[in-house]
Amino acid sequence: MAAPYSLDLRRKVVQACERGTQSQREVAELFNVSLSFVEALLRQYRRSGGELVPQRRKRGRHELLDDDCRGQIRRWLQKQPDLTLQELIGRLCASKGVVVSAPTMSRALHQMGMRRKKRQSTQASGIQRAYVWHVVGTASKSPVSQSRS
Repeated sequence: MAAPYSLDLRRKVVQACERGTQSQREVAELFNVSLSFVEALLRQYRRSGGELVPQRRKRGRHELLDDDCRGQIRRWLQKQPDLTLQELIGRLCASKGVVVSAPTMSRALHQMGMRRKKRQSTQASGIQRAYVWHVVGTASKSPVSQSRS
């Protein structure tokens, strides 16, 4: 990605356009920048009340799970560490109204430091669960998740 134009160049382009002696196209040619840059710069200048600093855009998609949702997931896993992805998705949809896919939930758990770990022993129950969630790097061998600070 190319570096943004300097603040000095931005200021000169705006001043040239504000004088009104040249069209935006002529100003763009004079400073060897594109017409779309001049248009966008003037739009930003007018909307922000004179701000010329380049706008920083966050790349990628926004996160679907905010801190409140992540905290709720962590609490569920502390109470019942052998919840499956589908069970977590169902609980989240029912309690918060947030619908996410299994890969999204898996990525969120990974970002929270939660990993799936095979159980040492499985209790006899109607539902077979082969994995439990635990926090990576904890001293405890317990499958109960712990908060990372």
